[in-house]
Amino acid sequence: MSDVNAHDNRLINGLEDVWFLYQGGGPTAMQAGAEIEMAFFDPATGAPMNVAQNKAIKKSAEQSLGGDWVRNEPTADTLEAIGEPAPFANIQPIMDQLDARIAALSGEAKKHGLRRSYFQDLPDQTAADLFKNLMDIERYQAFFGPPRADMVGIAVYFAVCKSNQVSISYRDPDHMLANVRRLYALAPFLFMLTDNSSGFDQGKPLLGHHGMHHRAALGTRGGVMPYVFTAQTGEEYLRAHIQNVMNNPLYVYYDGQGVLQRLPSGTWSSMEELKKQGLNTVANYFLAQSVLWPDVKIAALRNENNDVVGHRYEARMFGVGMHQHHTALLITAALAFEENFAHKVDALLRRFGLLGASAAEELTRAYNAARNHAGQFFDISYGSGSMADFACAFADLLEGVYSGTGHERAIQPALTILRTGWTDARVSRALFPTLQDALAQQKSYDPAIFANTAQCAYDLYASRLNGQTARRQACQ
Repeated sequence: MSDVNAHDNRLINGLEDVWFLYQGGGPTAMQAGAEIEMAFFDPATGAPMNVAQNKAIKKSAEQSLGGDWVRNEPTADTLEAIGEPAPFANIQPIMDQLDARIAALSGEAKKHGLRRSYFQDLPDQTAADLFKNLMDIERYQAFFGPPRADMVGIAVYFAVCKSNQVSISYRDPDHMLANVRRLYALAPFLFMLTDNSSGFDQGKPLLGHHGMHHRAALGTRGGVMPYVFTAQTGEEYLRAHIQNVMNNPLYVYYDGQGVLQRLPSGTWSSMEELKKQGLNTVANYFLAQSVLWPDVKIAALRNENNDVVGHRYEARMFGVGMHQHHTALLITAALAFEENFAHKVDALLRRFGLLGASAAEELTRAYNAARNHAGQFFDISYGSGSMADFACAFADLLEGVYSGTGHERAIQPALTILRTGWTDARVSRALFPTLQDALAQQKSYDPAIFANTAQCAYDLYASRLNGQTARRQACQ
């Protein structure tokens, strides 16, 4: 969750007061960055990392590498590693830095007898279990200490789901819209490609996509923003976004002293309502924006003083595992920075009906198919075709854009998954079909596997798949 400068009491009356912050920074200011949420637990007891352990590991990891690069999520089991944004030409240093920070967190966790979850979730932990260790941070306490009766579904999502996010500081509004629209069209596919869930939700089997299942609770705060289908220009999209922020129902807000006030269950406010109290402040505007969680988010860019100086778009549909932070960054950055690749992907999406006149209906169906895939993974419909066929075509485009760049090894796990159909989540469901199997994997796997980001679960466990036929022939 994004931070907010709680004491900025300048007034925001409407679009004219914030419009300049959404215009993009031009081609020289374009950068990419990533954030990785990781869950940690005690392999001896199965207990998730607690608040004291979280604080100690965060502090020592940051001291080991220097800087302020670890963020907290609402529950103490999770720590988020932040990569410093950089231009596309420096994408390898971004990946190297992320790898070093992930390794530092895992190394410090080991000193406390903890280890990183093999899966992007903790298979047996319920939201109630995790909320026993709610971080003592004002924002999280106000949101979830305890959750409002009408916010339980959202609270469960933030407790049990982990993801990678990739941000791009865009060139201008039209560049933003082209990429946001493209990423929404790709979202069900990217959710599936990078999925590393266990197949269990709070101890119970879940055949569909874990993260997509819980994101449904976000309602109009999440998923796909409808104006992505109607906006004709980037500026039109941003106007609709700002209007959405101004009317976004708020369950907490900052008072004049910068203290969060929580509203009773069933009661809501908004920036427009707060005008009546003179609390339509910069702090509350960016709070209202931060509690929109669509799969492609417009989010603030801040300077060292926590002041908003611009905006970025953030792709939020990526899973967490060995390769996922590299895969997510390489795909999202190539779409933003390599126009020829982006145009080829657009042509592929149009061929499947996911851009153009039928996009809204086709994308709704694609989301439903992916969320409820029932163990079929890529063997589901995607637009006018199948996700398996789309994956094969996308693999060729992805391989082409990185050919000869020095990133061939980093992109190989994605290519393997695209051409075999064996996502990390599919491998886990084949090898660890019961909760007991999944928990045994948590305790027995070698954490050193995370040092090799050039492999996916299919590479790691091919010999254990008992001759199950990979779908390679579909891509020939």
